[in-house]
Amino acid sequence: MVDVTVDNFPQLLPQILEDIKTAAFISLDTEFTGLLADAAFKGSLFDDGLQRYQKLSCNIRKFMICQMGMAVFKGIPHTNGYTVTSYNFYLRPHSCTSFDPTFMCQTSSLEFLQRFKFDFNKWLYGGITSMNTDEENELCTTLSSVIKGQKIVDLPYTVRDQVNDLGVWAVSANEGDTTTVTNLSEATFQFMLVVSVRHRFSDLWASMQNGEVLIQKVTEDSRQKLEMQDPGGKKLMEYFVDRMLGFTKIFRYLVDTQKPIVLHNCLLDLMLLYKQFYKHLPRSYHTFKTDMHQLFPTIYDTKLIAAEIKSSLKQADDKGGSLLGNSSLSDLATSLKRDHTALYKPSIHHVPKTNKYNGEEMMLHEAGYDAYLTGSSFLYLAHLYAMLQLPSKQQHRPMSPREHVHALKSFANRVQMQRAAIPYMEFNGHDPKSKRPPWLVIESHPKTTGFSPSYVSSILAQYGFVDVVPRDNKSVLVAAASWDSTREILKTFRKGGTLKASRYSKLKHSPFIRSLAWSGALVSAGLSSWLIYSTFKKASS
Repeated sequence: MVDVTVDNFPQLLPQILEDIKTAAFISLDTEFTGLLADAAFKGSLFDDGLQRYQKLSCNIRKFMICQMGMAVFKGIPHTNGYTVTSYNFYLRPHSCTSFDPTFMCQTSSLEFLQRFKFDFNKWLYGGITSMNTDEENELCTTLSSVIKGQKIVDLPYTVRDQVNDLGVWAVSANEGDTTTVTNLSEATFQFMLVVSVRHRFSDLWASMQNGEVLIQKVTEDSRQKLEMQDPGGKKLMEYFVDRMLGFTKIFRYLVDTQKPIVLHNCLLDLMLLYKQFYKHLPRSYHTFKTDMHQLFPTIYDTKLIAAEIKSSLKQADDKGGSLLGNSSLSDLATSLKRDHTALYKPSIHHVPKTNKYNGEEMMLHEAGYDAYLTGSSFLYLAHLYAMLQLPSKQQHRPMSPREHVHALKSFANRVQMQRAAIPYMEFNGHDPKSKRPPWLVIESHPKTTGFSPSYVSSILAQYGFVDVVPRDNKSVLVAAASWDSTREILKTFRKGGTLKASRYSKLKHSPFIRSLAWSGALVSAGLSSWLIYSTFKKASS
């Protein structure tokens, strides 16, 4: 495993891209700067896919991924094993002139990261840049104005000092002499220095090369030739933007290679990936799903897969249901590591062997480690599920990487939605219909005081998970997580008393439907009256 920061990212990038190119599948995990911006965005049993997307879009608008984990799994030829190479990327946006991204941190999220030994120094001092396409276009517009002299920027004192020093150097330098500025490590400062030198000194030429700034003493003719080689500073801008893309290069390569992507409980992760590395989140839920499926045609959610397999095993009354414990990542990974889960379970070997994850210590909520857990869980789930489809254990056998990935194809592109009206979000088609029990209407007794959603919630808490939203001053809507809870609430409160419960009916309880019904009735009555009048008039004449 390698912690990847801005210092070693350029050197590691070619190897990372090569690893992705030859992968059987890739697992990802993220840590972010906040989880819930406002209680209004909290998930609810009333939420369908559209409502949950709208809530999360508003919720994560200012949050960002601060650590990205990636585990690359490759099959070892002619063996029942895989190698895994894990990367732990620290990500932080960088500013340039007026391009100055803002993001929000939530105190509880930072405390959570601190509790799990997140290295804030690596994040703040060594965070890798990234940007989405919209931000890239915005930056290019700004840079073009700066290069052409149409936009004036204030130079940091470190850049101003370098410009002054180069002015002194130019006085005594001869034509063809060069000097290299090595003490400006930030790409933004290097860009500002290059532009300032080109604008201020007619006998100097500056360029960015290999992470440094090269200064040349030139004649008027050679200066003109150099300007013709880089008209409008286009090459300079492209070089700088390429450096500012940072982790976005890896994201785009993942998109280009179309490798199967594996995550755990990943709706929020996917939306943050879209927002941070692709585009600003669209208003349209359909557009988001369509774009995401085009970016990553094969996405697996190990939380959903584990829940579905466990459910099917329980329905079959199979003892195998006990093989899978809680669907949280750490519990799932622990249960799947046991030798008795399936015969011919593939082995996993860390590359390099000195990897700090190659031991018994669990480093939960470090993105690189969680990505490894997610990928290994996917592999073991795939093997377990494939073996369970065979008629007998005598037919169990080792499987190839292609067979492992294909074994879970029926679960692809479905992302679990927790505490929602529907079980999952479908990226390659329509979302499923709700399997939740019907909503309930809870009405208050006329003499009841202090009636409110929180009052009803406190009374119904004993019946399990419920969500309550106001309907009007005297009633609320209730969504229960289970059918048993719904039946118990109806049984207890059907006859009335302090509270009265009934099944929600659109015809009876929806103001909009009732308005339509009344409108229809009035139109029908009007038509009938007109027909009677017309008939009577004809008869009388």
